Amino acid sequence: MADNEQSITPMTEDECWEFLSMQPIGRLGTAVAGEPEIFPLNFATADRTIYFHTIPGTKVAEVAINEKVAFEVDQWGPEIAYSVVVKGTAEILETDADIAAAESTNLISYLDDTRDTWVRITATQVTGRRLRR
Repeated sequence: MADNEQSITPMTEDECWEFLSMQPIGRLGTAVAGEPEIFPLNFATADRTIYFHTIPGTKVAEVAINEKVAFEVDQWGPEIAYSVVVKGTAEILETDADIAAAESTNLISYLDDTRDTWVRITATQVTGRRLRR
């Protein structure tokens, strides 16, 4: 590859999930009443599923109204960058078994508060790309 040539290569689904599992912060994209929203949050993955916990508020209300979401994680460096987008459905967890599965990810919130609402994103589409300078 020439010094000034740039390349974009797709990532496999396995590579996407491996990348997601190593990242601490992502962005949740929702849309309610035609208005887009983006929320940065910390998350964990397990069994090709994304989990996050939050306090009742805007994220929970939006997921309850419209379960279709997008989730994006990226990483940028001087020579290589990654971007992974997950599209899927978000579900507020209510059963003891579902909450136990979420808690088993050992996700610890960056904020020192009582985040007690767990949400699971089940992927319907996972895409990623690697960008090289």
